[in-house]
Amino acid sequence: MEKLESIIKQKESEPAPPATACKQCGGEAKPKFITMLGWRRQEHCAPCAEVLRKEQEQREAEKQKADRISKLLDNSGIMRGKLSRMTFEEFEKKHQGNAFDAAKKYAEEFGTDTKNGLFFFGKAGAGKTHLAVSIARYVVEKKQIAVKFARVTDLLLDIRQTYNTDEYYRTENEMALLRKYSSVPLLILDDLGTEKASEWARQILYQIVDSRWIDDKPLVITSNLTLRELAERFDDRISSRIGGACEIFEAQSHDYRIESKETLSKSMEMPR
Repeated sequence: MEKLESIIKQKESEPAPPATACKQCGGEAKPKFITMLGWRRQEHCAPCAEVLRKEQEQREAEKQKADRISKLLDNSGIMRGKLSRMTFEEFEKKHQGNAFDAAKKYAEEFGTDTKNGLFFFGKAGAGKTHLAVSIARYVVEKKQIAVKFARVTDLLLDIRQTYNTDEYYRTENEMALLRKYSSVPLLILDDLGTEKASEWARQILYQIVDSRWIDDKPLVITSNLTLRELAERFDDRISSRIGGACEIFEAQSHDYRIESKETLSKSMEMPR
């Protein structure tokens, strides 16, 4: 210890080297004393060094944010094919109505304390999936909150694939998947009602919807069916939970997919 203190005192007694010109502003960059190392010349004056430090912190924060968003998007289920191109900005303006306004407002106001959800119903091709994916994209990119988007048929298939001859293995993996869908901050179920309405499917869907309803976790759901039709297809337990947890909006009956495709095709036509 005495030897260490002696070294420190020796370093402190050494004369400071002359100041150098700041590489940023050309001003005086005074040397800095570093314990055990002694005096060290500085490339930048104190004000410039502080500015550069904050800029570096900002770059690191932006990189961390970008990395987090990238990871959330990868895990969201929307970065595949056409889904990856669905945003509010890409939604045809002439088709924007109450459902679009509700979806955008919901995404903009979404937070970790959000409890309510949305239920979009309407004919196939009305843009319901586009709205749901746009919500997911906005919440991930603007709020950095985890979202899971799943077509109901894919969700049920994922759970079925956990089954094998080992009953313990099957049960453990099924429960893990159910917990994943039940616990994510925002769950989006797309095309509810298109799957085979077996007793097993009813039970799985009820478990997920009921769990989120109990825990005040939001759901966004799209369906070609009304709540009444869902009650007839499944049972009123699922539809009543959805009705109690979600605001309900009907998407317009035009075929959004066909019209959007025609618009795109016309825009790509070469002039004669």
